Amino acid sequence: MNKAYVLDRTERELNRLDLQGIIYRDATRRALTDCGIATGMRVLDIGCGSGDVTRLAAELVGPSGSALGIDMDAESVQSARARAAQLGIGNVAFEEGEAGSFAEPGTFDALTGRFFLMHQPSPAQTLAEAARALRPGGVIMMLESHMAGLLDTQHSFPHSEIYDEVVRWKCRVVAAAGADIEAGLGLYRIFQAAKLPAPDLRMEAPVGGGADSLIYRYMAESVRSMLAMADSHDIRGFGAENAEQLEENLRNSVVSSDGVLVCWPVVSACCQLSGAAA
Repeated sequence: MNKAYVLDRTERELNRLDLQGIIYRDATRRALTDCGIATGMRVLDIGCGSGDVTRLAAELVGPSGSALGIDMDAESVQSARARAAQLGIGNVAFEEGEAGSFAEPGTFDALTGRFFLMHQPSPAQTLAEAARALRPGGVIMMLESHMAGLLDTQHSFPHSEIYDEVVRWKCRVVAAAGADIEAGLGLYRIFQAAKLPAPDLRMEAPVGGGADSLIYRYMAESVRSMLAMADSHDIRGFGAENAEQLEENLRNSVVSSDGVLVCWPVVSACCQLSGAAA
């Protein structure tokens, strides 16, 4: 069901996912709470990766609730389990499996996913199949990146030539790999095609500046993880050597100009199924 994942599934990539989780944690938490995920609920998190969203959901539902993260990648599932064990989270579990065929109908109160549908060849079908796991009145929260937004709008202030190169290179690689760089604003259409209620939508983007922003490292680690995929599609612009210097170069460029960078905008989509109140 999944497209080829754009990034290498290495320990470094799993660490990058953790970094991504920190950058987008506030936006994700707002989306989860606004969608009504609360104490006592049973949550299914699809495409869980290293488990950041699953752990956030587990925190919101508390000990009387539970969160189950599923992912097709065995190494990601193992990593997510290890992180949950280190943190002593008892109401969370992780399993290897496909989003659309994992759970019996009516098993869960909420369905969540972040940066998952953009990698699916048939995102509406995947979402519709996963939604069957929900009881009547269950809620759905999907959060997707709208990477293309940085191609058309101001991504840095003052304008950063280095960051512009990163943004355009990464969008080329992700698109070449078959992922949807317009998935964020495509969520309304995906929900409609999945025969789900029209979702409430919100877009936001992290903005960072100064020497301590995590955006520099996040972008540099993403480039490193994409090098093999870029080579396979004959996309030039970064090699291993300049990728290693990218974090420092980005930081120096922004700090020297007292500037800021805009990280990938994300769109959250939330809806509630018909039936009993959630």
